[in-house]
Amino acid sequence: METPDMFIRAADWAHARDFGCPVGLALRRVLLELTGPPRVGACTLDGPVPLPPWPVREVSVAWPVLTPGVDVVLLVHPGPLTAALRSRIAAGPQAVLVLPALPAELPDLPLIDARLRLLAGELRALASRHPHVAGELRAIAGPPVAVAVRPRVAVISPDPVTVDLPGWEVVDGDPHVDVVLAVAPDAGWRAADHATLRDAARRAGRLVSTASLPSDVPGTVVRPGQTLVDALHLALRRPVAVPAARPGTWLRAADRLERRRAIIPGRPPVFWDVAAQALALGGVAGLAAGQTTPAVGVVAAVTVGGMRWWTGRREAERAWLREENARLRARPHAPATWLRRQVSEEM
Repeated sequence: METPDMFIRAADWAHARDFGCPVGLALRRVLLELTGPPRVGACTLDGPVPLPPWPVREVSVAWPVLTPGVDVVLLVHPGPLTAALRSRIAAGPQAVLVLPALPAELPDLPLIDARLRLLAGELRALASRHPHVAGELRAIAGPPVAVAVRPRVAVISPDPVTVDLPGWEVVDGDPHVDVVLAVAPDAGWRAADHATLRDAARRAGRLVSTASLPSDVPGTVVRPGQTLVDALHLALRRPVAVPAARPGTWLRAADRLERRRAIIPGRPPVFWDVAAQALALGGVAGLAAGQTTPAVGVVAAVTVGGMRWWTGRREAERAWLREENARLRARPHAPATWLRRQVSEEM
């Protein structure tokens, strides 16, 4: 097995650094970790899974595997992969293998590809921490490699259809898709199809139709002259449709806005009258106690003035909070009022 060129150039660069260079020492530690035994961890979506007695260094991981120091992750998941799972797997930098169950023998691991991605990430991290050598480290790492993820689409239609969607993974019978393509018959959607369309829009969150949709079904319609692939990509860039909130949710939001506004009215002002009282009382106490010894007068002035400032400020803050809360309750809150008006109009 040939050593990848990135490892050779990184090792040469670290060896050429001066003795005691922190960047060279850090890169040597990274290379030492990435040239040792394979670091493998296994887990389900709920927790870690112990490995069989394989000739690897076992690492305890838990999904979504944000633990550093692992090369390959074995995700034990017999069911279909959701869009979030597929996005996490594609993000890396660890290699993630999805298995229905752990085999008795060690499977083939994409160790070289995983460690190349890990080394490139470590080089870019060192470049960010040490700007004076950032150009050299980024040149060794090379440009970032964008991992292409094929979006998943489910095609539904009351009639047998065949569509050509290059760059898309067409799945059948899997509810975990990014978008649903509804191919309408020549006469358009019938009343019997409305329930299926509503269910598809609810499950996937994105629905693309080749004909006009019913008014109660959210989704997009393929425009004249637009290809199916362009329509699907346009729908994929839009946010997933969320169900409408119940009126009670908006009422609770309005109540929360009013409570938060009443509890936290703002920053209290500086109470200059209390400060003047503290200075006056402190001065009088200092003059009275310092007639014999000046040091005693200073201590008395600081003590009396500080106590008056502490107690007076707390009393003034309480009075100010009472006045602010009364003023806020007397004046309607614009966001809460708007929410209540919208709810009353909808109901």
